[in-house]
Amino acid sequence: MNRLPLLAATVFLAVGCGNSNDNDNKAECQVEAIDLSGCDRSTLSVVQPEGIWNTNVVFEDGVVGPSSIRFSPGDPLLIGLSMTTKQITPDSFYLASDVAAADGSALRYAFAGCKATGPGQVLGVVRVCVNGANSRQGTFTATRVERRAGEAVADHVELLSEVVPPKGRVTGVVAAGGYAYVMAREEGLFIYDVKDPAHPTLVSQQRYDDEALTTGLISGTTLYLGTYAKGLRICDLTNPAVPDCTKTVLADVTVRVDGLAKEGNLLYVASPKPRSDIIVLDVTQPSAPTLVVRYTVEGSSASLGEYPYGLAVQDSRLYVSNWSYGVSVTDVANVQATKAPKLLGRFGGASTSALAVGKIGGVSTVFEGSDAWGSSLLVLDASHPEAIVQRGELTLRPEASLGGMALSGTMLYVANYQDGLRVYDVSTLGTPKPAGYFNTWSEADPDRGLAYLEGLQGVHVAEGLVYGWETTRGLMIFRHTP
Repeated sequence: MNRLPLLAATVFLAVGCGNSNDNDNKAECQVEAIDLSGCDRSTLSVVQPEGIWNTNVVFEDGVVGPSSIRFSPGDPLLIGLSMTTKQITPDSFYLASDVAAADGSALRYAFAGCKATGPGQVLGVVRVCVNGANSRQGTFTATRVERRAGEAVADHVELLSEVVPPKGRVTGVVAAGGYAYVMAREEGLFIYDVKDPAHPTLVSQQRYDDEALTTGLISGTTLYLGTYAKGLRICDLTNPAVPDCTKTVLADVTVRVDGLAKEGNLLYVASPKPRSDIIVLDVTQPSAPTLVVRYTVEGSSASLGEYPYGLAVQDSRLYVSNWSYGVSVTDVANVQATKAPKLLGRFGGASTSALAVGKIGGVSTVFEGSDAWGSSLLVLDASHPEAIVQRGELTLRPEASLGGMALSGTMLYVANYQDGLRVYDVSTLGTPKPAGYFNTWSEADPDRGLAYLEGLQGVHVAEGLVYGWETTRGLMIFRHTP
């Protein structure tokens, strides 16, 4: 997934460049002005301010968003900004960042610890001040990101190779026919020859003006590339090393694409913006898609943040991760004739942004999760979509959320951000059973600690290999060795 953390999408919009050191403009965000009288500050003596911490902020106005704190290595950062104040003593934990807003206002982001539950976990109060006045307040939980206890670098997963594209940050990978197509937002598409997966070779690259690539899907000799605001770019793979990507569709309606799925001659496009809908295209002629219908899941509301992100389609049923609206199941059997997809049912509850669908022991099964703090991997029985039943749950560590997943046979491959690649045996319906892992993230790596969503961001399975994309390490090619 490529969504901005909620905190960045709200609080950070007003942030410009530069620092402010005027103490008069920090008054209500000074540690002395924050009421910590009900706290157990004696517990703060155990805190070890080292490494990288992930933090979840819950504001009183209802805004929730995860972010990060970096003590080391490198320059200290607070929610991705330079940490200008660090006051940690046996009875205090206070961090602040001072910046100038675009309008010249002085902003201070302040975190004050209330209690510690261990050397690497602090709970406390967060404030945002504008010219010294408190403009927003809430609470935070901060946890140091460390490798899971007792784990090695890898278990039953072999890293064959990794490569960072010459430019940009990888946002998606799809592979077929011995080639990997690596998307890197504004820097475009990088094509690697992976016939020898241990030695990927860059064979060509393409950049498209004013386009940022988000996701991709290969069907036969066609590659569909989703963009952040320009719909789809269509690539002819007749020459797979140098695809012809001159055709586009939906580029004139500012469509953002977050997910793609295909069954038969229909391509389904998850578009959170501008209309929060699923666009159904007839791709009988792959280079010239025609619009079938634009479908908004019944009952979902964009004003509540119930956007479509992840998609899957199986047996003429469309499965959608609709964030806080949950997973929906829609009948699309006759959509070309009726132009009217019909909602069959949904599973609400925890927010969801990623899913995988398959038949497990003959049961229509949905695996779903999200990149929210404290997310879980849920296993749903959708055989009767009007009454979806949860059959299992695997709780993830709050500080390392779920970026994406891919189901291949009875193995589920999960991109688990700071917890890297996780492999689960799902041959028996219920809670997935661990079947391997590879820890891709280390706080010692360069450029870590910039954001909550770091590490292995997504995963794609093709031709017996597992392709992952990592926020720092780029394209990573694995082999699962059961």
